[in-house]
Amino acid sequence: MEVSSMLKRSLSFFLLLGVIFLGLLSVGSVSAKTVPSNYSFDGSKFTGPIPYYSSTKSQKAYIWNNSQTKRIHNLKNYPNTVWLVSKAFVKPVKGKNQVYYKLYSAYNKKVKGIAWYGYFKKSIIKLPVLFNSQQAYLNDLSSNKALKLTRMVAKLFPNSQVNLNLSKSLYVSLPQKTDLLNGFTNTKAIGLNSFDSEGNFTYYERMAPSKAIKLIDQRLTELGYDQDKRNSMSNYDIGLIIVGYAESFDQQSQLNLANKYRYPVKLSNFQDMQDYGACLIQLGIPK
Repeated sequence: MEVSSMLKRSLSFFLLLGVIFLGLLSVGSVSAKTVPSNYSFDGSKFTGPIPYYSSTKSQKAYIWNNSQTKRIHNLKNYPNTVWLVSKAFVKPVKGKNQVYYKLYSAYNKKVKGIAWYGYFKKSIIKLPVLFNSQQAYLNDLSSNKALKLTRMVAKLFPNSQVNLNLSKSLYVSLPQKTDLLNGFTNTKAIGLNSFDSEGNFTYYERMAPSKAIKLIDQRLTELGYDQDKRNSMSNYDIGLIIVGYAESFDQQSQLNLANKYRYPVKLSNFQDMQDYGACLIQLGIPK
């Protein structure tokens, strides 16, 4: 099966490689400045939580126990963790409504608790199809915290340039795929996920990046791309689609709404959701 067909979307959000659709409680228009006292979110009533990253530089950003009587974790110790927000609720603090999240680590469910919303930012990926220039794409790749594993995989090919058109080709279907690859020879798409020794499908993009990159390195070696081979591929460009615990968007209007609302929301024309999982590489030699 072509990688492009595996990644083709439906009119709104398409199930891909183990997608987990997430519904949210309808809360209307919610901004960070004005919080309605009846705002709430309960992922257990739908299909799951919303992925967030810690965005604070504070050394005293704590996660509390469920009764909010004891500090149990400090976010400074989890700089790269994806936090899955399963619930949100409003609590009056000094005369103002404040939102708190019930959350847990995507990589260790035992690390969990309650934390103030202001410490977190949604894990969001702008898919390559929304970029119009190579430089804008590379700028996003270098700065977006949600693309940490993507950057690590790119470094496995130290002498190859990440190319926007090759990345786009992994997402679109024919004939767009053919058009994007016309400028390359020796093209090859590589699906990195595989079955383990027990027959279970592995989703590297849903692992902690430090663990995933080791397994991806091993997987590439199994496929004939060991480090020596990758080092020699200076004539190749590479494309990447690696999406794990993140909201990912191929429509600018949806991306704008996701960034507009800091808390999980469901609106008449938008709802926060974890879109899909993908871990793929496209190789090609520029003509």
